[in-house]
Amino acid sequence: MKRSTFDTLLSFLLGFAWALLLLGSWLLFHITAIFGFSIALLTTIVFIFLMFCVILMLEGLNLYKERVENQREQTRLLQRIAELLESEA
Repeated sequence: MKRSTFDTLLSFLLGFAWALLLLGSWLLFHITAIFGFSIALLTTIVFIFLMFCVILMLEGLNLYKERVENQREQTRLLQRIAELLESEA
């Protein structure tokens, strides 16, 4: 099945978001560690929470797109069935 540009872009953004989550949280913890462990841990947790929100948003877009594609396919099939039933009657 051919993938659209939107699918490719969405997959790229999801991969980038996961990479940013992993590398960004590690880097943020080490950068803010000079201010103390508790501050470093708090900023890292906030960053991880925000990145999970971004990932969930992108996954939601992906699920919505798949649902719309499935509904279009079902509509096309139902229209074809209706045409076949009308031609038989």
